[in-house]
Amino acid sequence: MDKQKLVDILSGGLQSAALPIGLPLNKQQKQWLGGFFAGLQTQSATAGGLETTGKPLLIIYGTQTGNSEAVAEDAAAAAKANGLAPVVMDMDDVDVATLANTERLLVVTSTYGEGEMPDNAHLLWEAICEESAPTLDKTFYSVLALGDSSYDDFCLAGKEWDERLQSLGATKIADRVDCDVDFDEAASGWIETVLPIISEKGSDEVAAPTAATNKPAKSKFNRKNPLPAILKTKRILTAPESSKEIVHYEFDLADSGETYVAGDALNIVPVNRDDLVNEFLAYFAEEANDTVRQQLTTELEIRTPSKELVKLVAEKGGDDELNRLLANNDPEALDDFLWGKDCYELVTNYAGDDLTLNEFLATCKPLVARAYSISSSIKKHENEVHLTIGSVRYKTNERHQNGVASTYLADIANEGDTVHCYFSPNKSFKIPQDGSLPIIMVGPGTGIAPFRSFLEAREMTQATGDNWLLFGDRNAATDFIYREEVEAMQASGLLTKLSLAFSRDQAEKIYVQDRMKEEGAELFAWLERGGYFYICGDAYRMAKDVDKALHELIAEHGNMSDDEAVSYVNQLKKDKRYVRDVY
Repeated sequence: MDKQKLVDILSGGLQSAALPIGLPLNKQQKQWLGGFFAGLQTQSATAGGLETTGKPLLIIYGTQTGNSEAVAEDAAAAAKANGLAPVVMDMDDVDVATLANTERLLVVTSTYGEGEMPDNAHLLWEAICEESAPTLDKTFYSVLALGDSSYDDFCLAGKEWDERLQSLGATKIADRVDCDVDFDEAASGWIETVLPIISEKGSDEVAAPTAATNKPAKSKFNRKNPLPAILKTKRILTAPESSKEIVHYEFDLADSGETYVAGDALNIVPVNRDDLVNEFLAYFAEEANDTVRQQLTTELEIRTPSKELVKLVAEKGGDDELNRLLANNDPEALDDFLWGKDCYELVTNYAGDDLTLNEFLATCKPLVARAYSISSSIKKHENEVHLTIGSVRYKTNERHQNGVASTYLADIANEGDTVHCYFSPNKSFKIPQDGSLPIIMVGPGTGIAPFRSFLEAREMTQATGDNWLLFGDRNAATDFIYREEVEAMQASGLLTKLSLAFSRDQAEKIYVQDRMKEEGAELFAWLERGGYFYICGDAYRMAKDVDKALHELIAEHGNMSDDEAVSYVNQLKKDKRYVRDVY
């Protein structure tokens, strides 16, 4: 009996609920029949909204840009093949009690800024660091850390999670893996290693089937396979007299099928500047060739020195100050020494004459995409995505310095050219689903980008909620980007309230946090009405100053103590009503 006939009989039997009895099957057909029924059971469970069962596995992630979440989802997909029933959770949605009742735990976390936890990890991390945190002596775990080795506190968040879980009695089943910017291979290796091991740990208790969630299909365009998009438009937004250059870019998605929502990011795959590439080719002239040119142009980070290059240059050149800084392990002093120095300056001024091309290339990190907040709504601009980017240009030691991706777009890519890119979702940084709720957006400078997207999305969905934008820069005459659009939104009623802070238009500098304090009573009233609070822009000064101002005005206008204001803000974070997109 052939398989097709068997399928026909079985299909008819299933439909009529009367399977034929005594089918003449050989051993191979019986094995195939077993697989057939197993497949039907899986399909039935999925069709009925249920996942297949297995040993419970909790995978939690801390993320700022979505990379950790993507790895966590990859781990969950692979876990099912190891007899596990994975649940993936944002750290913001996890409490300590959940961890205390978890037998199998995988932690995937990035490190943000100078060794900080990602925004969505703060509350859980603070809770698990309390003296009252429960013991985790029944928990088996492993940690994957994502980071950037150019930072001194490389993967610190993952290291701290690893240490804290151990101190609470949890059992490590595999060593932590620390991933650099090109993390795919290392992350895949960690997943392949930990899943078979953790599946054998803990009790044999099987999780009950859980409701299946309909997750959107993954895009075929990603880090390894970027989307070729046409640069349709670029125009400078700042005035010629401005001390900065901010450029508006529009890309055509054509028939790619790609889409996004307000709050997402677009990753631009850059190309190194010819002037910088040519400097290295001239310096290593005897060893240079077309292959090397290709590496320097499209494959390697040749502007920002890696730690490996700094050490190599110190060894080769023997510079007393550089070697002293490295020997003293003083990262702040070393950062001061390196400030404004690119790879070429470091090599030519400090490496001596013995550095070879291959030695230099071996220290270069991969040239990776740069993520930018999207400044458009696809609901308003069909098959388009817009970016708002400040061109990084400055001069140090008589040398002109240029940002890699920002000046690739500003100086190299022309209208009509193909630019390679891919989207990154940002599930936390989103406008509320309830369009009647108010939103407060703090975005000076290029921080206005996602809020242009928010406002366009609210306009196209006819959301009724109030919209408040706090924007500023140096001078209104030269730096008020999107002025005509913003004023039109205000005139139409889409933008309910606009608060401006141009720091250099008066003797005393005024910033967005000052406007927040001046209008603190109204801002607190908006929060009390269920308002959402967003920050986008500089992480190191602006975001911290805005956060401080927010706590202070809540304490003042909510008649709260400092501790009560902290609890109020923490609840906003927990409810995803206080979120940041900072850099």
